[in-house]
Amino acid sequence: MSHADKESQMNADGQNGVGATQTTTATTAVAADMAEVNTRIEELRQQIREAEHAYFVLDNPLLSDAQFDALVRELRSLEEAYPELITPDSPTQRVSGEASSIFSKFRHPTPMLSLANVRTPDELRAWQQRAQRQLPHATFDYVCEPKIDGLSMNLIYEHGRLIYGITRGDGAIGEDVTPNVRTIKDIPHQLHASEQYPVPDRIEIRGEIYMLRENFEALNARLEEEATKAGTTPRLFANARNSAAGSLRQKDPQVTASRPLSFLAYQIGLIEGAAEPESQEDVLRHLQAWGFPVSPLARHVQTLEEAQAYCDERQAQRFDVPYDIDGAVIKINARWQQQELGVVARDPRWAIAYKFAPVETNTKLLDIVITVGRTGALIPNARLQPVQLGGITVSNATLFNFDEVARKDLRIGDTVVVQRHGDVIPGIVKAIPELRDGTEQPWTPPTECPVCHAPVLREDGVVAYCTNAQCPAQRLERVRHFVSKGAMDIRGLGSEIVARLIDAGLVHDVADIYSLTEEQLLALPGFQKKSASNLLTSIANSKRRPFPAVLFALGIRYVGEKAAEIIAEGFRSMEAVLAATPDQIAALQGIGPTVAESLHQWGEQQTNRDLIARLVAAGLQLSLPDGPATTVSPENAPFAGQTFLLTGSLAELTRGQAEQAIVALGGKIAPSVTKSLSHLIVGEAAGSKLEKAEKLNVPIHDEAWLVERLREHNAMPAERKRL
Repeated sequence: MSHADKESQMNADGQNGVGATQTTTATTAVAADMAEVNTRIEELRQQIREAEHAYFVLDNPLLSDAQFDALVRELRSLEEAYPELITPDSPTQRVSGEASSIFSKFRHPTPMLSLANVRTPDELRAWQQRAQRQLPHATFDYVCEPKIDGLSMNLIYEHGRLIYGITRGDGAIGEDVTPNVRTIKDIPHQLHASEQYPVPDRIEIRGEIYMLRENFEALNARLEEEATKAGTTPRLFANARNSAAGSLRQKDPQVTASRPLSFLAYQIGLIEGAAEPESQEDVLRHLQAWGFPVSPLARHVQTLEEAQAYCDERQAQRFDVPYDIDGAVIKINARWQQQELGVVARDPRWAIAYKFAPVETNTKLLDIVITVGRTGALIPNARLQPVQLGGITVSNATLFNFDEVARKDLRIGDTVVVQRHGDVIPGIVKAIPELRDGTEQPWTPPTECPVCHAPVLREDGVVAYCTNAQCPAQRLERVRHFVSKGAMDIRGLGSEIVARLIDAGLVHDVADIYSLTEEQLLALPGFQKKSASNLLTSIANSKRRPFPAVLFALGIRYVGEKAAEIIAEGFRSMEAVLAATPDQIAALQGIGPTVAESLHQWGEQQTNRDLIARLVAAGLQLSLPDGPATTVSPENAPFAGQTFLLTGSLAELTRGQAEQAIVALGGKIAPSVTKSLSHLIVGEAAGSKLEKAEKLNVPIHDEAWLVERLREHNAMPAERKRL
């Protein structure tokens, strides 16, 4: 540069001095922002790595799925905004998980990818639009499958023989758990060959190892029983997914063999020595032909709208499936389109997971409070920091009993895992001790009733009871139970009105309900002439409720609806029940010594006998009419030698009436479904007994069949005595 040029440049710099300062300030601000973003990105990566290690390696999740997904979404969003900060080891650039140090490492012949996820119809459409931009002239159809919450598995077969079973690990390297995989009954050791579906020279089969919910619950019950016998603290699994992963990662294959693991296949990786399937539909047909179970819920659809409808259907029916699903997987059907679309980072562009609202999440345990039931049982309940779970806001959870709190080592202030299945009241699965900061406080069970301050007694070693029969809390719950739908069904007498009647001194026990007057009700806030009249009519109508309903309504400990029906049918009157010995009560089929002893002790108390006398005087039904006449002799009983079992809700008979009539005709009531069962009688909303009977080829009949047989032999009750 010449001297003149230098001088000219100096003048220009002097004229633009203010602008240069502003540029420097802006650059400094941008650098500061970039440093802040980079710090947040590193925080997210570290949190995700710790969560992945706890979930995939230790089988002990620290975060719920929703919380983990939120971290990944934030990280991905920041990396998209600042691509210069992406590093090769970022969790967004690889598959979650890592190989455990317990087992030898094995490199997958082809990577095991994970799936990106969406949660809304708009996000699903955005995924499809991205694929359409990649293949603008293509027409897509899809295969939809449930997303099982289990452990991903890669099975490698050579010439049809199972050679390796490898966990996903980090997607490139997994754990060799072959001996354990061989113990799973759903995984064939040798592939079935056919002319249409020949066996490849080498193939990778991808699928999910999982555990049925009923098997998970049975496993935890067994582990608890074994620990109790050994005098040790039981180590239970938090959920079915953890139980499947923990059962597979056992050093001793015999332990894995003792665990009820299942497998579903859904994908093919490497395939050599045979033609590739042309579509995902064809993949599932090949897998099934080779001997693998595939999901019966998989469905081929033509449009994205149909795929969305599938996701909505699966979410609505997620609890009808016997295993845990946390979403649906949507795959573009044509394999050539899958190959053209390829992979971005760790996710295939041709598949997406549509995640459901979580049924398990983490939140804070704010307090443990005690409620007192109608029998005096003290039940601990968790007060939680409100959290969305399965479409509802959860702020409470039951803790069942004091031992449950101790077994789970729950402390006030803990971060806890909360779980909800169907419409069941949420429960706490476990605390997460790793997240404690020292401020958490152990909970001490009360030694006195929190309502009346009477001493607490642990009669059966598990449940604690208030020893004061006149405790106000017990009285309130007894009356609430008495008037409830399953008991006396007094409509219009809800919980709030019950509390109001007790507070006003109008109701001290359930018999007082039948002496209420219109004048007394009108004196209470909220009652008008019409509402008072309606309530008194409802009370009068309840006097027609049958004896079994009254017996159940009394709220005697351990005497539930079924037991009340059996006892009422067996003794026919409350007078006979009160005169019976514990042995006589326990002799009834379906009634054990615990129920018998509780009922006998209740009847021994004079206050309870006085209560029965007042209910009789009020006009309640405390006996049954004479049973149906029968001309059938025991020697010629038409049901002799046959066993029956009933499931579901009957319309023309109560369960007790049906069983009594069957026994009168010489039949026997079986305790459960077995191959030797003669007849399963099925009513509305039949449960798992029906499914088991179908598998065992047990004869199945509807209620009409049973009614016809009973009428044929003059054994049909004259009227239904419904509880």
